[in-house]
Amino acid sequence: MICIKSNFFTAFLVILLSAGAFFALKTLLPEKLFENGKSDNIIISEPVDSLDVDDDVDSLVVETSDSIAEGLLHFFKKLFTLEKTKKGTVRIAYFGDSMIESDLIVKDVRKHYQKKYGGIGIGFLPLSSQSAYLGGSMRYEYSPKWNTYSALKESTAMLGISQYVSFASAGTSVWTQYKRGTFPLVHPTLFYGKSNNSNATMTVTTDKGALKTIPLTPTKTLNKHLLASGVNELTVQFDNAESIPFYGVNFSGGYGVNIDDFALRSSSGIQLASLNVGLMNAFHREFKYDLIVLQFGANVLNPKTTNYNWYASRMTKVVKHLKNCFPGADILVISQADKATKYGRVLKTDTTLASLIQAQEKYARNTSSAFINLFELMGGEGSMVEWANETPSLTIKDYTHFSSKGAKKVAGLIFEKLEQEYENFKKQNKENAGDGN
Repeated sequence: MICIKSNFFTAFLVILLSAGAFFALKTLLPEKLFENGKSDNIIISEPVDSLDVDDDVDSLVVETSDSIAEGLLHFFKKLFTLEKTKKGTVRIAYFGDSMIESDLIVKDVRKHYQKKYGGIGIGFLPLSSQSAYLGGSMRYEYSPKWNTYSALKESTAMLGISQYVSFASAGTSVWTQYKRGTFPLVHPTLFYGKSNNSNATMTVTTDKGALKTIPLTPTKTLNKHLLASGVNELTVQFDNAESIPFYGVNFSGGYGVNIDDFALRSSSGIQLASLNVGLMNAFHREFKYDLIVLQFGANVLNPKTTNYNWYASRMTKVVKHLKNCFPGADILVISQADKATKYGRVLKTDTTLASLIQAQEKYARNTSSAFINLFELMGGEGSMVEWANETPSLTIKDYTHFSSKGAKKVAGLIFEKLEQEYENFKKQNKENAGDGN
């Protein structure tokens, strides 16, 4: 017993002395070791580039702030230069599914940017597509004799930047007509691809009268031709044009912000991997994209799926591909919006939505892309039902898509979030300048 007590008091004395030493030394150590606050940056236990895209990124130790600015430094720098000098352009490619079809959401984001920073025109439009309705942004019709291919319709031809390519049927004339809507027909410029066809011609008719027939010269990977200027209506007719890939017409000019709506109904975003790097590099040299926006998700949601790591993996590869297509451009991932599903007699947020949004945030994080959680911006769980009950309703009856008024509200939320981050960027830039950094 005496031996046991002696050992006990010895051990107790050691613990007491150790504790005293710890508290004495604590005051001499850096305070940062004892902070509990989160970092302003993303901290990952190993470099993202070293990860296999099939890894379960739930195993990573990650801390994030609400800021998305780090993924948008190039975009913000270009916007700052534009705002300061009133010279140059900032261009955004906005890819999405049916949520942005008919220029929904995108047209109002475009209006916000062009009102504040300058810019004019709707941007790039294909010659034919799944839908010619542009929600009043522009009136758009085309010949039924166009053979239209998209990233969802198999073709051996290279797709244009809009994920569409149009071919004329052999032995027929084909045409496309554009009329001014909310956005004017600014410097309409035709873009088409390479072919051995040396007999093709086009005739341009405007509200100012017919122009002479013009021969096409499809000798390069990407060819262009200014069609007209200062017009409100434009029809382009092509003859003997079979085998030439036609990509579309660009409507933009002057300094400011240009935003292209590249909607593809039923797309999950994975289809963007089919874009040809060489051709996209050629488009990038023409348009000099500063930001690529990805807004997908509605076609991925599945009531039987609770794990979307496969989607995060596939979209990680897609984003890496897009970085090769558009070198230097920033990437912004916008999550799926709220979606209501009926469970029994009750409409509520789809139970698989949270897992999908987590996967979208994962692939944004894997690729150092910026991320906006649209679900949270809307108001979180149950917000789609609340929006549907507004008068007038901000959604349509599927509780997935937005009405025009709802799309306008979504555009405002996205723009406000980006502007908030841009103002933070400018504030930080000013502080750094003041510190002599």
